[in-house]
Amino acid sequence: MVLQQDRVPGRHQGRRRRGRPHPGAAVLRRHVPAPVAEYVAGIASKTLNHAEVRRIAVAAQGLHLPGEAAPAVLARLGCIQIDSMSAVRRSHELVLLSRGVPAGDPEPGRCFEGMAHALSLIDIELWPAFGFRRRQVLANGWRGPEVDMAAVAVARERLSAEGRVRLRDFGAMTGTGWERDSPFRWALEWLAATGGAVCAERDRWERVYALPELVIPPAILAAQPHDQDCVRELCRRAIQALGVASTADVADYFRMRPAEAQAGLASLGLIQAEAEGWRHPAWLAPGADPAVEIDDDRVTPLSPFDSLLWTRDRLRRIWGKDYRLEAYKPAAKRTFGYFALPVLAGSEIAGRVACRRRAGVLAVENTELDQHFPRSVLDRAVTTLAAWTASDAVTTASRGPRRSAR
Repeated sequence: MVLQQDRVPGRHQGRRRRGRPHPGAAVLRRHVPAPVAEYVAGIASKTLNHAEVRRIAVAAQGLHLPGEAAPAVLARLGCIQIDSMSAVRRSHELVLLSRGVPAGDPEPGRCFEGMAHALSLIDIELWPAFGFRRRQVLANGWRGPEVDMAAVAVARERLSAEGRVRLRDFGAMTGTGWERDSPFRWALEWLAATGGAVCAERDRWERVYALPELVIPPAILAAQPHDQDCVRELCRRAIQALGVASTADVADYFRMRPAEAQAGLASLGLIQAEAEGWRHPAWLAPGADPAVEIDDDRVTPLSPFDSLLWTRDRLRRIWGKDYRLEAYKPAAKRTFGYFALPVLAGSEIAGRVACRRRAGVLAVENTELDQHFPRSVLDRAVTTLAAWTASDAVTTASRGPRRSAR
């Protein structure tokens, strides 16, 4: 695909007396080799410290690997958030680049666009798992603008006749700027949200809507799992991508209700463990290894929309950071910068860099670095960003990096 351009479990829920085997241990022993089951069950009997949690999370996201092909990254993550901002590069490109995908091949392969964590590129294998959401929209409507069902009928008829359509095929929009709109815009979105169409490509910036049978492989399209099986599969993919997570983390990954996520996770028979500083026990992905080897010398800039740190609560809980995206604030109200990229050093968030690419020049507007990291960490992050953006030069603000207490 080419892109040009709620209820949280109470404290008592899921807790167990320290030293008592977790019920999931029996399930684990039935499904994995005995040595692995014993190892993971051993993890469940201890409290994971901050460093162990960070290593598990980083490894689950594939940020410890020398590099993967783009389709493998999408398969690992399940979805990659997309965004219109391109101050450095498109966010989905940054996610792929940070995992070693070559700069000239920043596309994830077979996928479709849809609402996952946010608007995302979604692994096409997950089309059946999102069936429960399509059915919910059909049954209950959506929270979006009112849909003109007459426009839906027209759009469906034209889509059936032509196979692929774009919004522009339905005539000019009304209004100007942010007020430009058309009933066919929401008609097409309604079809995509309910399974009558799928967006799996773009024409420059414009979404192309296609009949599902032209895009989705027949075996995947034919699968119609029940709602609880859909939720279970999304929970399985989410915990695998997170490595270690609270129920709220898993719910947020694909924007499920916490009660749905709790039920889905419980059905998977996963191990739970205490984690340092967490209010609730952490769910562990099968094979989660707190001793996984992470190259502490590796420095990687991350998109602010990277799935490693989607939620502020998870970012605070695991890395002790409280970063906020300031791109939507007026310039006078920004405290750090327009587009700030966190910098991963090994398994730690060492700081951040605010920068923009303009006419072949990467302009570094601000930097921040934890006190115990050398300045070279930021220098290497900026060098990497310059390479990713094919910048001919780098300019930096005259002031040195802000030093955070951590």
